[in-house]
Amino acid sequence: MEAVPVQEILTKLPANMQKQLQKLAEVFIAENLNLNLSAHRTKDRVWIGNILDSLAAVICIKECSNTESPMSILDLGTGGGFPLLPLAITFPHHRFTGLDSVKKKMDAVQRIVDALSIANVSLVTGRAEELGNNAKHREVYDIVTAKAVAETRLLLEYCAPFVKVGGHILLWKSMNIDDEISSANRAETELNLQRKSSISYELGGDWGQRQILVYEKTKATSKEYPRPVGSAKKSPL
Repeated sequence: MEAVPVQEILTKLPANMQKQLQKLAEVFIAENLNLNLSAHRTKDRVWIGNILDSLAAVICIKECSNTESPMSILDLGTGGGFPLLPLAITFPHHRFTGLDSVKKKMDAVQRIVDALSIANVSLVTGRAEELGNNAKHREVYDIVTAKAVAETRLLLEYCAPFVKVGGHILLWKSMNIDDEISSANRAETELNLQRKSSISYELGGDWGQRQILVYEKTKATSKEYPRPVGSAKKSPL
């Protein structure tokens, strides 16, 4: 599949959304001066590496939705709020939840949410391995996103308990990771997931081409998962 220029996705958004995304960049940079939310610190790098990179999922979310009905979307390991905040701005009719274990980061994201009056975002502080067993979060989300840096097989184990049967997991990845994808085959089978066609996208300039891996959940997750904190890293599927 030909790589999609993310700039084209941006230009198709209404002017008010584009303006809100620009404001997001400004507010985020101010927060990032006080707390290390992201390695991207200049306006250009925040705009491309955080905001445009997040918008690559617009295609996936539209393809995962058969109707215009509101969806529930969880961003796992949201960190400084990406892809959570750009996607919440872009899809105001969907409900977004950001999850991270670091309270300082979540407090900063809440300040950004408040500053921009983003009404469709809620935040939860906690570990995925623990909240994945919580009835309020287990198998209730239509889509789970993860832009965090970790192996695919680990991310799948963290994400799978949260997503509904028939829902999707979206993972931000670099290109040419065939070995990593293959090593996740056991996790894919064990967690009742099926890999779909990935979405390739182009950020332009020196940023190059990247992809979003798409997995669909075909059956309920075994009660064995998620395993206790640290188990997935110690003994990956």
